[in-house]
Amino acid sequence: MADLELVAVSKRFGRVRALRDVTLSVGDGEYLCLLGPTGAGKTTLLNVVAGVVRPDSGRVLIGGRDVTDLPPEERGVGYMPQGYALFPHMTAWENVTFGPEVRGWPRGDVVRVGRQMLESVGLLERADALPKELSGGMQQRVALARALASSPNVLLLDEPLRALDALLRLRLRYEVREMAKALGMTTVHVTHDYEEALSVADRVALLRSGELVEVGTPVDLYERPKTLFTAYFVGEGTLALGTAEPDGEWTRVRIGDLELRSSRPASGEVVVVVRSRLVRISPDGAGHGTVEARVLEARFLGRFTRFRLLAGGVELLADVPSTLVPRISEGGEVSISIRPEHVLLFDVRELERFPEVREVVAGA
Repeated sequence: MADLELVAVSKRFGRVRALRDVTLSVGDGEYLCLLGPTGAGKTTLLNVVAGVVRPDSGRVLIGGRDVTDLPPEERGVGYMPQGYALFPHMTAWENVTFGPEVRGWPRGDVVRVGRQMLESVGLLERADALPKELSGGMQQRVALARALASSPNVLLLDEPLRALDALLRLRLRYEVREMAKALGMTTVHVTHDYEEALSVADRVALLRSGELVEVGTPVDLYERPKTLFTAYFVGEGTLALGTAEPDGEWTRVRIGDLELRSSRPASGEVVVVVRSRLVRISPDGAGHGTVEARVLEARFLGRFTRFRLLAGGVELLADVPSTLVPRISEGGEVSISIRPEHVLLFDVRELERFPEVREVVAGA
């Protein structure tokens, strides 16, 4: 297979600057998720790699070879676009085996890969169906099987799971990764769902307004984000204005009357971010809580229960696995604890760089 490298890629559509000097490397066999909000430039970047869109400047290299000026069919890329682009007059089988057929694969290999791909997406029994006879989710699975069938050097997936029901989406997200890994494919998977990205990616590249904000492992982006936008977009929790001052090996943080400790160095006015899933909660006096809080609301959400808490005049969110939820009722008193490394601090000036974050920051 091959690695992928983008060097200072930029693209405009009229007055809209869709990509701004994007430089990104994807290792041989790596599974990278391209994450970002709507309009961030994710699909445009994928189209540039596929050869569907030509960049205004910059280069695209696959396996060390400059393919910037090559047409899509000469790049060794498998591409699954958002719109599926299935041939309406071909059956599911014919769509999946089209690539190997036109490349002149031996008949036995074509049959083998057709069966393998359709079976992997659970549609072997519908091999003779036309796209119009399949549901939207089934069409998407056929498109995925087709993208995998030609064993491309680089696999490009543009929101491959968006039309699937929740249970199938959860199952297929891991199966897609396993198939790509088993085949040794370098994969770029576009999504706007941070949970999907964190669960399958080796690394995540976060885009905003055509610019690459941050690249890192799922754990790095969730627990150790370098920018306020990353902390805001990758995860849920409480964002608030506070003040920070050094206190020995820690940083003392105040949000209203609530005092916390952080392991991040900071001084002066800061934006404080606390992940809801990293807040520990126990009945009053039953644990080692460091802060007393009152339960304003407890909402069962299936896998976890979301608590809305009031501590020191500040509202906090805490998401606790439902199987671990102690007997806590609304209006009750609890103890909460937040590890210093989970109290994230950012320079307040980052609100100017990321104005959309200001809307959700308490006190901003």
